[in-house]
Amino acid sequence: MGVTVDVHQVYKYPFEQVVSSFLRKYPNPMDKNVLSVKIVEEKRVPDVSTGIIYRKRIAVCQNVIPEILRKILSILVVLYWKKVSILKIPSIQLEEESWLNPQERSMAIRSHCLTWTQYASMKEESVFRESVENPNW
Repeated sequence: MGVTVDVHQVYKYPFEQVVSSFLRKYPNPMDKNVLSVKIVEEKRVPDVSTGIIYRKRIAVCQNVIPEILRKILSILVVLYWKKVSILKIPSIQLEEESWLNPQERSMAIRSHCLTWTQYASMKEESVFRESVENPNW
């Protein structure tokens, strides 16, 4: 079973500010569930003339699955997969890749969960680009 959500949001800020804010958003004091974010790779895409900057980051987040849900899911896991300790881990890892294209003034981001991949998957894709609906570009 899959769930897809499409959201269109026009930020009323210049492109550089939106990209900069996105790249600095975690960790921060307002969201204590994100424990750390580490850049593991950063490079210009092989064709240097495009100016595209590729980044790969790993985020470590606190496991926020409520205890009652952990108990229910643990029962299901025991019934179907015979492993019960998978939900009791203190943190989960997410991988995020981004491609910043300064020439086209766009940034694409792709994120997915690295934890529990044998049982479920989560992915998120976002694209930031200038919009004619934004008076600040």
